[in-house]
Amino acid sequence: MKVLKFYAEWCGPCKVLGQKLEAANLPVPVTEIDVEDNDDLVREYNIRNVPVTILLDDEGNPIKRWVGIFDINELKQLLAR
Repeated sequence: MKVLKFYAEWCGPCKVLGQKLEAANLPVPVTEIDVEDNDDLVREYNIRNVPVTILLDDEGNPIKRWVGIFDINELKQLLAR
């Protein structure tokens, strides 16, 4: 599994979420994707707002998608399964 975090440099909530994800010390990689530099991925994952966090399974299929700041414990519970 891995986590994709879509963000923008100018986005205040993105910075807060980034700090929360970093502090969570997740057991999977978190790939940060700047929406201003990655048009192909923004289209592929249909990103309309930031921040967006997507949990992917081992095959790259989305398991869960969060828009905005969310409870990191929900992500940790999904990773513990």
